[in-house]
Amino acid sequence: MTAMVDMNYQQLQSPLNTEFSTLAEELKNKILLNSLVTDPEKIQNAELNDLIAMAKASFIPALFDTAMRLEKVDAAVCSFKLGMYGLCTDCEEEIEFSDLEKDPAQPRCKACREHSRYHHD
Repeated sequence: MTAMVDMNYQQLQSPLNTEFSTLAEELKNKILLNSLVTDPEKIQNAELNDLIAMAKASFIPALFDTAMRLEKVDAAVCSFKLGMYGLCTDCEEEIEFSDLEKDPAQPRCKACREHSRYHHD
């Protein structure tokens, strides 16, 4: 990865971290509001992956959507930690920076997104 591209990626890290924190709190609040768990302390002490799984299994659209986005953002945050940010999860080629600017949590390059849409829709 070139130094310029790496610097550009760094400008996306902070917004991703912020979105992650915001979504995690939003998910916890939505779980409380929908009475999936009634004890706020249990929600605060729960593993985030358990809360995501619970929200996805609830079939409540707002919870499901928040959980799906949180999962995607979490993967992007982890990819920064691993030094893999900006690489397609399918083919490991670089994702176009313009695509990452639109959605910093984008996990796939355009070719793999098109391939996936063709084979899975």
